[in-house]
Amino acid sequence: MAIHSKIILILLILISPTILMAHKVSLEDKSLEEIVNNRMALMQKVKSTSSQIFRLLKTNDYDVILELNQTLLHAATEFKDHYPEGSQHKGASEEIWNDRETFNEFNDKFISDIEMISLSVELEDNEMLNDAFKVMAANCGSCHKKFRN
Repeated sequence: MAIHSKIILILLILISPTILMAHKVSLEDKSLEEIVNNRMALMQKVKSTSSQIFRLLKTNDYDVILELNQTLLHAATEFKDHYPEGSQHKGASEEIWNDRETFNEFNDKFISDIEMISLSVELEDNEMLNDAFKVMAANCGSCHKKFRN
């Protein structure tokens, strides 16, 4: 085997695991049904987690609230990826795809609101926490009003 071929073979052996591990299955690789089910599950997780946080607001159980808020933040950061082009379906307004910039702005605001909840928990500021939660919940309502059928 020529030296050139050996070098190429060695490089392929060395970088193959990196290439394989770096490949992330995108939503475009899934069926419309899978995409819709995944985003409905994600939305349910947001609803459930938000409800749990709401019930804890008066308890000052900051550790649990912070843990739940991290779950909420993780879900919120995934939102944009759950609405790929071509995944239009009942329940989701066409405006999500027609006005992607505004949809992304709502999502970014949602993430910012959740981060503010985390900050208020870290400061153990109950008044700030309640205010931040109200702002986040209002943002949910505004987004649903604009982007939900």
